[in-house]
Amino acid sequence: MSSSSALAAEAAPPSALRWAVLPWSFFIGENVLLSHNRASIIALCGGDEQSYHALYNALSTAACASLGFGYFFRVAGAPPLRHVSVAAVGGSFVLQAVGLAGLFQALPRVQLPLASEPAHGERAEPAAASKAGAAARQWVIRCPMDFKGESASPAVTSPDGLHGLHRVSRHPMLWSLAAVGLGGALAVPSAPQAVWLLGPAAMALLGGAHIDYRHRRGEGGTLSAETERVTSLLPFAAMAAGAQAEGALGSLQALARELKVENAVLGVLLAARWAMTRGR
Repeated sequence: MSSSSALAAEAAPPSALRWAVLPWSFFIGENVLLSHNRASIIALCGGDEQSYHALYNALSTAACASLGFGYFFRVAGAPPLRHVSVAAVGGSFVLQAVGLAGLFQALPRVQLPLASEPAHGERAEPAAASKAGAAARQWVIRCPMDFKGESASPAVTSPDGLHGLHRVSRHPMLWSLAAVGLGGALAVPSAPQAVWLLGPAAMALLGGAHIDYRHRRGEGGTLSAETERVTSLLPFAAMAAGAQAEGALGSLQALARELKVENAVLGVLLAARWAMTRGR
């Protein structure tokens, strides 16, 4: 290798590392700074909220574009490369399974498209239907996603008013995405790519903390002292501490009952599929 090509090879990793770090810094920074100084910026815009939103959206678009460009054109597969062990792939699977199971909770409940239902005709008398019993059933085709169930609010039975992933963290979707990123960081051979994949975790920690800061002050939402006592910024912290009404074990059991299990299974299967491609 010539001296010039050697110098180019040495210069490549720092460049890739900058693209791994700076776009995430820009994305997190503009979100935090613009939301924190919202009132001041609107005042500078002459009280025009539309101008504030235009500025916010423009900077967010630029930040997202820099993230995408950096990842696909500067970071993915960039040297230096490292060996990925079987243990790292296993840890990656666990983190991504948890993260994808969480992200898939945002979708309508997944259900089998073929189901068995009572075959009671419109003219069937209740007595006749009772005599027919379990034998009077028919197969029906239904939508793979239960949109009807999504229209109804979930039954909240906890004395704390908590349900589902909000038991885990006040920002469950941010941390679900963070878990997917952390899992990816464990299993990719490219060091700059691994650094880029740490970005969602930084966003969940810093962005989540700033959202809590604003909500405590009634800006953009609310966070009462009681809600803060029984929930946590970090995943599972309040549950593990037994801060919720059901206690540590009871809150975990309640979470298992409240999750969309079918959606979680799909997330785990996707994580398993990704894990099977590692090292190829």
